[in-house]
Amino acid sequence: MAPALPPARRRATTVAPVDDAKVDANPRPLKRQRIQSTPEPDDGHSDLEPLTPLPPSSDPALRPDFKRRTTSQEGLKPIPTALLLVSLPSLLSHPPNHKFYVHSLVLSLAALRKCLALPALSPDIECRAWTGMAELGMRVISGGWSQREENAWARGIELEVEKALSRGSIIAQKHPSLRAYKHQLALLQAQLSQWQQKTKFARNQIRNLLSSFLPTDPPHVVYSAHLALIALLTTPTSTVKSSTSTISTPAKPRPGLSNSRNSTSSPQPCAQDIHAALHAVQELEDCAATHKHNQIALLARVLRTRILVAAGMWADVSDAIQHAETALGLSYEAATTPKVRKPLHPSQENGTTPAGAKPNAQTRPAEQTFIMFEDPLEAAMSVHLLMLSIVYYTHTGEAAQVSPRLSHLHALLDSEVLEKFPEGHVEVTFPSGPSLVMQVTHPRVLFLLAFLISSASKRDAVGRKPKRKVFANEGLTTWDNETTRDISFSLWSSMGDVDEVEQRLARIKADLLCEVIAVSIMRSEFDTAEENLDILIAHTRTYDIFSLFSARIALHHAHLAHALARPARALRCYRAAAHHSEPESFVNIAARAGEIALRVGVLRRKATMGDSWRRGLSETDEEWTEEDVELDELEARGGEVIYLCRGMGGTLEAVGEVLDACFTPEILKSKQRLKIALELATKAQDNHLRALILALIAAHYLHTAGDHARTMLQTCEQLAAGLGAPPTKGTGEHTKMPVVLGNAPLGLWVGERFLELFKRFGKDSRAQRQAAVNAQLAKAVEHLARRDVAPSSQGSDPFASSLSSSSSFS
Repeated sequence: MAPALPPARRRATTVAPVDDAKVDANPRPLKRQRIQSTPEPDDGHSDLEPLTPLPPSSDPALRPDFKRRTTSQEGLKPIPTALLLVSLPSLLSHPPNHKFYVHSLVLSLAALRKCLALPALSPDIECRAWTGMAELGMRVISGGWSQREENAWARGIELEVEKALSRGSIIAQKHPSLRAYKHQLALLQAQLSQWQQKTKFARNQIRNLLSSFLPTDPPHVVYSAHLALIALLTTPTSTVKSSTSTISTPAKPRPGLSNSRNSTSSPQPCAQDIHAALHAVQELEDCAATHKHNQIALLARVLRTRILVAAGMWADVSDAIQHAETALGLSYEAATTPKVRKPLHPSQENGTTPAGAKPNAQTRPAEQTFIMFEDPLEAAMSVHLLMLSIVYYTHTGEAAQVSPRLSHLHALLDSEVLEKFPEGHVEVTFPSGPSLVMQVTHPRVLFLLAFLISSASKRDAVGRKPKRKVFANEGLTTWDNETTRDISFSLWSSMGDVDEVEQRLARIKADLLCEVIAVSIMRSEFDTAEENLDILIAHTRTYDIFSLFSARIALHHAHLAHALARPARALRCYRAAAHHSEPESFVNIAARAGEIALRVGVLRRKATMGDSWRRGLSETDEEWTEEDVELDELEARGGEVIYLCRGMGGTLEAVGEVLDACFTPEILKSKQRLKIALELATKAQDNHLRALILALIAAHYLHTAGDHARTMLQTCEQLAAGLGAPPTKGTGEHTKMPVVLGNAPLGLWVGERFLELFKRFGKDSRAQRQAAVNAQLAKAVEHLARRDVAPSSQGSDPFASSLSSSSSFS
């Protein structure tokens, strides 16, 4: 039997009786005749024989003439060649991480070249083809394909893009109906100029485009130009030419291409560009307010906050955060944010029970409720704003402001808010005209960044399971799991976007490792710190970002050596960190402050112990070859560091106050400085620094106010023991251990002060118990001094071997 027709053709089939008297001048094909209905005899029996199928070679449906006739009969016409060629790129498009992405680029370019080679093209087809050639060419350029010699198909694409931009602009200017192409070509021209290091020319092109808009232009084109100008102003300029063997993004050079000192950290725009970008953002917000486009106004407020945070203009960030939160309808209460309490038994609630509840049932605590967002743009902006505000309040040391915002961020992530923009772009619709599609931070980056921000915002390292360490370890585990999953990208993304996401993810893992190292050093978990330092160095080498983290790695090595009582190595690492960091940056000031604190301690030991000042320090330390520094010179250098600590956030401000108290000869002024430092550390919930400050304050009151000193020492002792508490409480034999070591040197110092107080007040029994505890702490400190060098640092220093030859300094 012949195959049945599709339903649509069945409905089109007509039923007509067979009339032998009429002769059809245009006989239908046999296949059409077979499905033609035939009237049956009145008795219900048919004299026709069963039909047999025709062989494939004799089937008229397979003949070209039959196909042409059926096509024309159905009303379909052949697609014009020019229209087919110019439409192929959209049909062949793939995400940049697809295995056939390069193939689609090659075929799309070939189709557009053939289209442009056709004669007598209509202006709309020709302008569309030139615009498509420019767009595809910029994708090839941004992906770095044209910079590789082995990619012959991409060779000379830069000249083709310039030609396409020129020809397309001429056609768009001649025909007013093609004005939309003129705007798109202008944006592509600015993008190409920026890639060619013609930064000033690119910015002028965007400004000229903004001044040429008419009231009738659709809003998505106007806002696209505004956002392009902001992106150009906030993109740091680089004088480094792209390497032929390195994939680079336009105006986003990969790190490690330059050996200059400025390449040791991410490049930052100059102050003039920052102010110009803020002015451009204000113009965008004013334009959105004029046309009552609230979503664009919200975007402008979040952009202003992001620019201020990235530029370190902390004085203006607070107002920007409040304006952006007002636009989203967010408000938080700092110190009065309720925490989830344990369920209360009905007997503890004045004998009252909720209606419908059983008398013995525990009532559930009131849960915190947060605003959720259904619109993708509002969801993306809320996540970005919460992250920026958490970073800001963590920097300023306001833990009470961080807590509610961090809880809201976690609630949004738990509600799968990132699924609202899975490919990293959001769409804004307007009452008239097409919608605006904007690229935002990729959700994979935001998801892992949430672990990093959560870890960095939790400053407290005391406890059995400090949240700072928990979030960092969970982030590393999640990072390893996420690397095995494919990342979704939009069709219009480029390989430059893929490379940027990979670089951001690599930096996030490096930052998470830094958090684990820092909290491990604070908790005297030195084996974990050394192990993760080796992992960090290997990771940064693998992803070619070691130059970005070299200063921080050196600072971690300095803190580790300082905690292990190795002053010579600590001094060398502090100097390395200061040398490889940007002047007056956070890492630079922290390294210089650490060096000053170390020299103060060495100077004090030399003054009290003489030539035997190294007794009790690490036996594996390097030789101390530094010349003695006079106190006046040390005070001058310390005063410069103290001045730089002002306005650098809660942590460095507290460190500056501690250094100022050390150099101040007046006891009253020293107490005042330490009091300010204690308030800053308490406000930031930084108990590691708080323990040191309490010890210094107790030393001032030890001989004048014994009761006050004892209170300070008790708190300091608890913090020192918590800096290294085991994850779980011991059972069985472990419960008989009388001392939790934690920070053994600090604990021993506190124990010796307690022993002095007990002997002074004649408490012999307590003095004996304290002496036993001090003996155990002394053994721990002695064991720390005799601690062997880690296997990774035997023979050669992994950090020193990673530094370039420029690290040799006095």
